[in-house]
Amino acid sequence: MMHMAQDQDPEENIDPWGSLQIEDYADTMDQFGIDPMEKTGEKLPQQHRYLRRGIVYGHRDFGRVVDAINNDGPFAMMTGLMPSGEFHFGHKLVADQMIFYQELGAELFIAVADVEAYVTRDMDTDEMRELAIDQYLTNYIALGLDPENVHFYFQSEGSPHYNAMSKYFSKHVTQNEVEAVYGDISPAKTVSALTQAADILQPQFAEHGGPKPVVVPVGTDQDPHIRLTRDIASRFKDQDFIKPAATYHKFMRGLQGGKMSSSKPNSYIALTDPVDEALTKIDRAKTGGRDTLEEHREKGADIEEDVVFELLAFHLVDDDDRLRDIHDQYSSGEMLSGELKQIAKDELRNFLEQHQEKRADAKDRVDAFLS
Repeated sequence: MMHMAQDQDPEENIDPWGSLQIEDYADTMDQFGIDPMEKTGEKLPQQHRYLRRGIVYGHRDFGRVVDAINNDGPFAMMTGLMPSGEFHFGHKLVADQMIFYQELGAELFIAVADVEAYVTRDMDTDEMRELAIDQYLTNYIALGLDPENVHFYFQSEGSPHYNAMSKYFSKHVTQNEVEAVYGDISPAKTVSALTQAADILQPQFAEHGGPKPVVVPVGTDQDPHIRLTRDIASRFKDQDFIKPAATYHKFMRGLQGGKMSSSKPNSYIALTDPVDEALTKIDRAKTGGRDTLEEHREKGADIEEDVVFELLAFHLVDDDDRLRDIHDQYSSGEMLSGELKQIAKDELRNFLEQHQEKRADAKDRVDAFLS
């Protein structure tokens, strides 16, 4: 079992079904044994802005995937989605990584976590299906995902082999080990965790070509699922598995600061928001501007507190030199918060107008894909 670090307080386990906010990513990496991404990521033939800017900050065993990419070997990317609401810029973090790995040659597996949503959140199954297709899959394709090379499935409709494996995996962990990873855990969450293990290892099932490196891009809150699955992969005797790799990305904050949440529409910008409504959300967003003009000119903005700059850095400005120029002007006090917001509004308008046109085209491809 991949146990916790010896100095870790058991009460500090990450709860993947709870609310996690990280103040110090370096401390989190030390606590849970996550390796820094910088040197490993530099070996990739292409550098996504999330890698260049430290937004994807850590990994487990990602070197296996890098080697496969650089040697034209088979590899897969696996992810899951919880269809809990509108698709927003926080969700786009994973979608961008899907597209990046697909361009590098990955076979993609996307699980709709409807079993997990039902057993842990009591969500309506029909509503989940509609959200998964209209909000998630449609946006994925509009953003650039090629449906030709994708396994998109609902956990509730998985193959008999997939469903059997999620039960077989239970033989290879004990209750004490599950609690060491998750803390106090209910039967419903245990079922969910084992189902996710089947999701993560499914790209290596015989029907998908057998053992291969697999990367799972996650927020840090999902690390318990990675650790449990890596342990199962190392113990399972009826089939060889390569331990799945994971990369870890930073969380985007909500527009008012704090956690971005699908249940709080004012905390996020959805990719289907009317453009004028989205721009109004920028106007109301928290910035790092100082209380007075004089103080701002003297001290410059507190960029660490500025969620508008974060939106630019994560999603709206791909050119590193331009972003650095904005950063320097804003942090020096030369640029005001209102000017930063105007840049964000201009970029957001362009993005949403183009994306929403692409969504209309993507719907036809979604229908063809699902049929």
